[in-house]
Amino acid sequence: MYDWANSGYATSGLAAFFPVYYVLLFKDALGEEAVLWGINFTGSSSWSVGLAISTLVVAISSPILGVIADRIPIKKTLLWAYTIAGSLFAVLGFFSAYTSHPWAWLLGTFILGNIGFAGGLVIYNSFLPHIAPRHLLDEVSSRGYAFGYVGGGLLLLGHVVVLVLTSQSDHSDLILRLCIASVGLWWFGWSLWALKAIPEPVIFNKIEGLTISGAPRVALSELSKTFRELMQFRVILIYLAAYLLFNDGIQTVMGIATAFATDALKIDQMFIILSLLIIQFVAAPSAMGFSKLASIWNTKKSLYIALAGWIVIVLFGVAIIPLEPNKHTDFDYQLTYNETKSKYLIEKLPDLSDSKVDTAWGIEIGDLEIEQSLSITAAKTLVEKVDTSDNSQYSISISGGNLDGVSNIGRYHRSKLGDGALDWWPDLIRNSLWIPLGLTAELQWIILGISVGLVMGGSQALARSLFAQITPETRSGEFFSFFGFMSRASSVFGPMLYVVVTAMFDTRMAVASILSIIIAGTGILKWVDVEKGVIVAQEEDQKQRANS
Repeated sequence: MYDWANSGYATSGLAAFFPVYYVLLFKDALGEEAVLWGINFTGSSSWSVGLAISTLVVAISSPILGVIADRIPIKKTLLWAYTIAGSLFAVLGFFSAYTSHPWAWLLGTFILGNIGFAGGLVIYNSFLPHIAPRHLLDEVSSRGYAFGYVGGGLLLLGHVVVLVLTSQSDHSDLILRLCIASVGLWWFGWSLWALKAIPEPVIFNKIEGLTISGAPRVALSELSKTFRELMQFRVILIYLAAYLLFNDGIQTVMGIATAFATDALKIDQMFIILSLLIIQFVAAPSAMGFSKLASIWNTKKSLYIALAGWIVIVLFGVAIIPLEPNKHTDFDYQLTYNETKSKYLIEKLPDLSDSKVDTAWGIEIGDLEIEQSLSITAAKTLVEKVDTSDNSQYSISISGGNLDGVSNIGRYHRSKLGDGALDWWPDLIRNSLWIPLGLTAELQWIILGISVGLVMGGSQALARSLFAQITPETRSGEFFSFFGFMSRASSVFGPMLYVVVTAMFDTRMAVASILSIIIAGTGILKWVDVEKGVIVAQEEDQKQRANS
């Protein structure tokens, strides 16, 4: 039920509304890019910085807290603290519109809320070895993720229904912020069930009289001891190295996906949310399917299959590209010649009200309205503006008259590719696959979402249960804190890599750079001897119980 609770933050918050709304606020305030310390930041890359900051805090603090939680019974207290903090700051995101810098307020509340979310997961995962025997860990872990996908999916579905029903409302911004606030309420409300039901794990190596002031010193001493013992747990050490890499890639892709779709691909927000819904409800049965697969083969082989799927998905994601307008009805501006008036009538216009960039473009070409008449000279001027304007994100097509067949696509139109090192790849796939099949960028994104759903549940659930299998139950907090540290450290490195590569090259190259990390982690997984790890963990448990 805690998976059910916090997955609302992971789906509606972290994956859907926070990044999409943030990118819109960023562009409204700062435009397409902002330069800070000599680095070009886009909406998606600055979002990655916030993601990195929040996870860095958890990465540094979780090993210390994990060791303390294995010595004194405070696992539930820590989970309470992270849950209350995370859900509270999610609710506070609602008030961004009432501040002088809405984008900064939203980024700040996200950073603090994500500390609660990520920190809570570290403590929550450490409960797993205490509530199930080793031979049931795959099933329990997979079922937890399945519940999470369904719970998060139901909340997101409710949000989608509300947004669709109120799409024509004048209060769309208010409704979106209410959806953001409801994420925190959902998380906290359902967590009460889990936090009241789950027992505090038994402490086998308790330290009597440990005080809050003395806890950090003891924790650092125990961590130093653990580091010296790590060679004894060589299987865990190798697995953590593999997990650091492949989880880095997966979490970075999941963390920046919606911002990338909004920022680089200009995909409509509702299509993005629809893809997230599909992911949730595909991932739930997929997680259970991978659990069955693990029982037939084994956990490690099943995890290999999931990671291979992620490699294909990243290649697929880099290749997503909108189709260039082809028919007259595909263009943003559509002008048709009127024989009676001997002028061109505007049949279609793009929405120029969403951002300052669009507004600047609108001022540049003047105020235009549907059914407005333009002279041949004015129509020619509009075509030239689409081609030469610094804010040229649009396309234009003219039908009839002397200008029949004239069309133009602006240099910043979403279908345009630049001179990036990897732009040949989406261009190749568009010409050989997307165009023949008639798949728009939105449909490509939906297919990508289905693909993610098929492997996401398996990769997350099996990665957690495999680690639980090779972890001593008596030192679960300690070792799961290292697991959490690797998870959060990877969530720092990956987003920062994305920022750097984006600044040096472009967003497609940044997404592609994540591929090498997943491949490296998958390769290291080969050296993880699960059977040997289980034996070492059992021996450690026997020793700890004998000494208690």
